[in-house]
Amino acid sequence: MLQYLLKQLCLVFVLMVLAMAAQAQTVEAEGSAPIDGPVGVAKRLALQDAIRQALIQSSATVSTTTVMSLRGVVSDNVRFTARGRVTGVVVLDEWSDEGNYYVRIRAQVPGGGGVASASLTPGLLSPSRAEAISTFSGLEYRRKLAVTQFHVLDRTQISDLPDIEISLARELKRRLDNTGKVRTVDASQYLVPLAGQDLMSQRRILGALPPATDAGQVATEFAESLGVQFIVTGVIRDMGTTKHLLGMRIRHLELDLTVHDGITGEEVARHRINESVETIGVFDAPITTPVLNDKFYASPLGQKVDRVLNKLVSMLVNDLDTQPFAARVLRTEGNKVFFDAGGTANVKVGDVLSTYRLASAFLNDLSGQRSLGTPERASATLIVTQVQRLFSVGELDSETARLSPGDVIRFEP
Repeated sequence: MLQYLLKQLCLVFVLMVLAMAAQAQTVEAEGSAPIDGPVGVAKRLALQDAIRQALIQSSATVSTTTVMSLRGVVSDNVRFTARGRVTGVVVLDEWSDEGNYYVRIRAQVPGGGGVASASLTPGLLSPSRAEAISTFSGLEYRRKLAVTQFHVLDRTQISDLPDIEISLARELKRRLDNTGKVRTVDASQYLVPLAGQDLMSQRRILGALPPATDAGQVATEFAESLGVQFIVTGVIRDMGTTKHLLGMRIRHLELDLTVHDGITGEEVARHRINESVETIGVFDAPITTPVLNDKFYASPLGQKVDRVLNKLVSMLVNDLDTQPFAARVLRTEGNKVFFDAGGTANVKVGDVLSTYRLASAFLNDLSGQRSLGTPERASATLIVTQVQRLFSVGELDSETARLSPGDVIRFEP
């Protein structure tokens, strides 16, 4: 019995020691970055470097590789690995000189194994800052979009292509997914109204919102309900057949594609593709669903549709690369913020993002007939402290700033 109690006491003691070692500790660290362009970029990179230096103070692992020859050292590589989660980041000071920007922070880091300083043994290379100070354009973030059902201007032209307006949206989504550069939502069951049509959405039908003045407002409602940053809508303008002499037939393929920012409602891109296919006799197209099958793609029309879809995918990816990455606030706990972008969007611990509070109403032009978007007000800087697959958690660098669900998190180079 006594031996059993002694074992239990030893186990408790070991657990207490491990818990004490794992407790967070407060450290101060300084980061820097060269001012090679906008000062805002240098500030963000310096802050990321300071966060990295804080981690190095607490839990750095150093590995070295030295290659020798008869002439001496050929190469001397030093690798630093710092793991853990930084929380409670507070910017103590920031300044710049002629060529660099500096940030000093205080932060909570995991309890380390006795490492109290980031200083290194003389003669060793300093931790490589190539990753920290490289220009980060935001292209690494994967924007999220929804592809909605295509409008059809003349349904008699697609009688031989059942549900082509839905199939095109789903195939466009699938090919966008295959690029690995964006995240998509299948919204092929939804038909976002065009400008000039009756602007109605489910929320308006339920009486939750007043009448819309343009398609951009409805796009923001769809984006909010689907949890996406962009809404993609398409129009089949012409898929008719024109007969010519000597039995020649021309099948037209004219498509429009529009991208709306789901936060502001602004139209950020519009494309029109006008192609045609020539053949003798009738077009051999499937009359059963799914219409975009192997038989269809083997036909002249199917081959043209295949090339057009690839072109649209390339256009969309390029369009989104020019737009800033943004996400929505899900909830807040003091200065801790949960937002709807995580590992699948390539968000990483230590990322530094900007936050904005959105006004409760759209701003219209002088005539009151057209929405110009939702006014927003800069709030504070957000430092990502935790990343899950579909969401992330960050902490504001201000004790007084407050955000609400629906407010915006944005990357700004």
